[in-house]
Amino acid sequence: MSYVDNLVSMIQNIIDMLTRPDALFQEKIKSEEGLKTPFLFVAVVGIISALYGYMAGSLTSRMFAFAGAGMSEIVAVSSVVGAFIGVILFWLIGSAIFYLISMAFKGTGGFNRTLEFVGYGFIPQIFGSLVTLIMAVYYLPMVQVPVVNSFQDPGVIQNAVSHLMHDSAMMEFTKVSAVIAIIFLMWSASIWIHAIKYARNLSIKNAAITILLPVIIYIIYTLFMTFMGFSTPGGY
Repeated sequence: MSYVDNLVSMIQNIIDMLTRPDALFQEKIKSEEGLKTPFLFVAVVGIISALYGYMAGSLTSRMFAFAGAGMSEIVAVSSVVGAFIGVILFWLIGSAIFYLISMAFKGTGGFNRTLEFVGYGFIPQIFGSLVTLIMAVYYLPMVQVPVVNSFQDPGVIQNAVSHLMHDSAMMEFTKVSAVIAIIFLMWSASIWIHAIKYARNLSIKNAAITILLPVIIYIIYTLFMTFMGFSTPGGY
């Protein structure tokens, strides 16, 4: 199959996953397990999140600018790598949680199949990550970054971080990005219900319980931390 054919096939898979996930998983359950394509979707989300991580990390770099270029590079690399790995862990841990919950309904089917099908459900996250990145491009340049001139006093660093997170632009971005993350998470959840239905051979009712229980808990936690406590913008 040529490159063009592969590209057309992948685009068709994306369209089908977004418009008729049940029918697509019904077809895929008959084929051999394969993590390459779903990992690609998850990796794209990770790359976009890493771009956002770099932008967010640049704020911290500016805050500790007195420490020199070395500190800035460490913060930038840590932010990028951390954002990418965070998405991969979200995929792995989320799949494991769905797998474990489905055991209560006597689900059958291996973990690799669950991992594969859950990975396809990350397609909406690609769009969500792009929207969050666009919001970051708009909001983050407006954030007023305090400068820490010494590491000697932990209280100074704590106050600087607090001022950064409570900057009006940062707070607005945090809330907007949380809402965006929740919207696209629910879209992914609607796909994961069909994914776990076939991956673990469940009824649609039990599949919905398996997915919605942890997703709703996560949404409640996100809303609480965003509007009542402290949250890291961007969702994951």
